[in-house]
Amino acid sequence: MKAFYEVLEQLYKKISMFQNLDKLLSHMAAKCLALLLYFQLKEKITLSNSWITFCQKNLSEYSESDKVIYCLWTHTAVIKEIFKDTCSQKAEILKQFLIPFETIFEVFYNSLFSQHFENCQDTSKIINSLMCFLELLELLVASRIYLKLYFTCQRILFLKPSCVLQVITWPVQAFVKRKVIIFIKKCLLHKVGEDLFRGSMPALMPSDCHLEMDMLALANAVLQAVNLGLLKTLSVHGKPSFFGGDEIQPGCEHISGPDHVILRAVSLIIMKALEIKFQNGTSANEMKGNSPNPFFMQRITVYFSTIIHNYQIGLV
Repeated sequence: MKAFYEVLEQLYKKISMFQNLDKLLSHMAAKCLALLLYFQLKEKITLSNSWITFCQKNLSEYSESDKVIYCLWTHTAVIKEIFKDTCSQKAEILKQFLIPFETIFEVFYNSLFSQHFENCQDTSKIINSLMCFLELLELLVASRIYLKLYFTCQRILFLKPSCVLQVITWPVQAFVKRKVIIFIKKCLLHKVGEDLFRGSMPALMPSDCHLEMDMLALANAVLQAVNLGLLKTLSVHGKPSFFGGDEIQPGCEHISGPDHVILRAVSLIIMKALEIKFQNGTSANEMKGNSPNPFFMQRITVYFSTIIHNYQIGLV
């Protein structure tokens, strides 16, 4: 068995590390490596130093290289395997996996979101890296919520939430902006990672004041983005998204208009952000009052009047 996994590791080194042109073969090799890494973690076998060094080197700063995507994808695949496992040692396994990358994820986060998109030579690569990293961030946030771990890399989003929100202003395709909106919504609603658990969802951890403060930081960033008019740049017209796909069937009339799926998501984000802000910024006496807080109601009116107006005139 050990010899078999050594062969798989060598296969990965020969293909993905040297950017083999056969993308399918490279992808399968990366999948094999992810399973190898998970096997080593579960069996408490020391991870390959060469692989750790390779990832640390390529994630130390963003580059338009396929190696970055392979690193992100492999990390995501391993964490997914940990989440899907039914064993009771998930937290300990994930801890061992994250330790070598505790600081490097934050470095990559800062590097990726500081890119000047319009100056990139190959925009498809930065989009692929962004999509892969958003998926990895979702898993890190999910482990922050459901597992009793407190690594800095699990809090990157909450420490610098404006970086992710700024993607909405980038000149990228609508599906990228949708991904960001859905990601923020799932974070605020504690819905991250819910599709990875086999059987019933694990119960939320007891009240965590640190997590509450992180969610407040994210909520504040969302509300500040609204105040700055960030959502005016969220153009999702032309090809609305629908549940079950976005392709129009032959013979059906294409109806242009705003993306109501994203409108609902943005509305939920603003409502949840206001709720978190209200709960953390209102005194006990005000909470016990019979009438709604006037300041709270005023902010609801302002925010939703703005977003509805923007949709009506086609800015959103």
